[in-house]
Formats: sequence, structure tokens, C-alpha cells
Amino acid sequence: MEKLSCLRCGGAMTAVKREYLQLGKTGWIVGDLGNLLAGGLDVVIWSCPGCGKLEFFSAGELQPELEESGIAQVKCPRCGREHDLDDPKCPFCGERNPNW
Repeated sequence: MEKLSCLRCGGAMTAVKREYLQLGKTGWIVGDLGNLLAGGLDVVIWSCPGCGKLEFFSAGELQPELEESGIAQVKCPRCGREHDLDDPKCPFCGERNPNW
């Protein structure tokens, strides 16, 4: 999966991160026991910078180079350095994050 096109706007999607999603739900009587028995789902998350659409794919061997934890990174359009996706501005040059 090298290149993906967004199903909503047709723009190029980028791989954001690999994440382990917990399955199950908390119950009133047994509490979190359902979560312990349900396991989890290993996924790769892709994002469209144009419209914000997210796609989830089974991780398997798709993107072994993506980090399994931590905050997703984005490249600054002005200085080209990577910073946290949730930063409103680039901490290096002050350019506004286009994802905000």
C-alpha cells in the first residue's frame, strides 16, 4: 500500500501511525472483564490532509516502519522538519499547521 487516494475528495492519503485498538466494552456487573477477554485490533491509520477523512487497515505487514505508539508526526510545509501532528504551529519556524 504505497499510495492511496481519498474516497471522499480524491486527494493523496498519508500513513499516520500504527495503533493497537482495544476491543470490548465495560459492563455494569463484570466491569472491564469484557475488555480483557475481547483482545485488540492492530491497525494502520491513513489520513487525507485535504478533507480529514481517516481510513483504518489491518496492520499485518503493511507498515512495519510506522511507530506503534507516540504522537503522529507531520512535516512542516515551510521548513520541512517533522513535529507533532497536534501542534497548532511548527515549533521550529512558527508556520501554521495545515491540519488545524
